Amino acid sequence: MYSHFLNIINDLESSKLYIYSFVLIIVSLSLIKLNSFTMNKITKKFNLELTVNYLIRDTIKYLIYIITITVELEILGVDVTGIVWSLGIIGMSIGFAGRDMISNFISGMFILSDKTIKVGEVVEVDDVRGKVQKVGFRTTTLVTSDNSIITIPNSVFSSNPYTNYTYLNEHRIDLDILIPYKYDLIKWKDELNSEISDITWVLNDPKPKIFAKEFGKEGIKIKVSVWAKDFFKVEDYRLILANEIRKLLKTLDND
Repeated sequence: MYSHFLNIINDLESSKLYIYSFVLIIVSLSLIKLNSFTMNKITKKFNLELTVNYLIRDTIKYLIYIITITVELEILGVDVTGIVWSLGIIGMSIGFAGRDMISNFISGMFILSDKTIKVGEVVEVDDVRGKVQKVGFRTTTLVTSDNSIITIPNSVFSSNPYTNYTYLNEHRIDLDILIPYKYDLIKWKDELNSEISDITWVLNDPKPKIFAKEFGKEGIKIKVSVWAKDFFKVEDYRLILANEIRKLLKTLDND
């Protein structure tokens, strides 16, 4: 009778542990969602950069994970102190993985403080080019021109040169064209300068430039350089510029 009573008590205690464990998981998941919701609200209210949003949100999320796992082990009666000591003993075996994680985290902090990479900008590193979708706790996510998602460890940006195509407002558009010798180059240049000045998206500062690059058998290779503000329309602008030059050459032929 007494042993049966003890078994009932033990079952109740076990049930309580499982309930505590389940409640802790629910609370942790709720805190993670609340963290994401709160950070989005703060970002909108104070006009913070999405880069800051993602890094802080991920940092808090991983802290919640660590605390939850630690408390769960305590609830289940696992000696956390012993595990910590064991990890210290076998730390050399997992040192490389830990080192990479710490390196990625620190690199993420540098990205945040330097402000050289932000969500929405176009960057290129290790021959990978794409629009920054997210700067996270360990990695930066890029979306390429063919709509592929590429995840790059933050440490890659610290150890390799990278290009940010949209960091500055002005972007140069270069176009190489071959002008046959039959055209009067001085007249052609004056006409082209006039045509370029009428294009609304072409900036006056820096000024457009037209200069000869080399002389060939069929004509002179000319380089035309203009500046515009919208990086995402650069290729469209290059086509427009090429079409203006085509129309100008056709006009000169008719003359």
